Amino acid sequence: MKFLTSTSLAVAIVSIGLIAVEGTWAEGRSSSGTPLSKIVTGEVAQVEGEFHMAKGPEGDVTLDIVDKSYVITSQTGKEVRLELNDRTKIQNRVNPGDKVEAKISSKGETLSVTRLDHLGEMSRE
Repeated sequence: MKFLTSTSLAVAIVSIGLIAVEGTWAEGRSSSGTPLSKIVTGEVAQVEGEFHMAKGPEGDVTLDIVDKSYVITSQTGKEVRLELNDRTKIQNRVNPGDKVEAKISSKGETLSVTRLDHLGEMSRE
């Protein structure tokens, strides 16, 4: 019986050790030099999208606007194209001249676009 208890204790210690090592390894990957996402701030230079005529809930004709991409000029003067998809979080539609903050994944996917007010703070509209 003493052997079984010692074996169980040894297995538990090894398991805890493996969990600790695995946790450190995963943490090391995320804190390495490659960021999981980056933030780009700039001014919208161009909005590309589609416009469709649609019927509203009351039967009135409306213009349905679907943005496909934004081209922004970053603070360093570099133009960045932000491709939008169904997963991109956009709080408020933006127009050329608006200042925005965009979060981009390490794979280049636009995760979110937030319009900033004139002081560089997120718009609350």
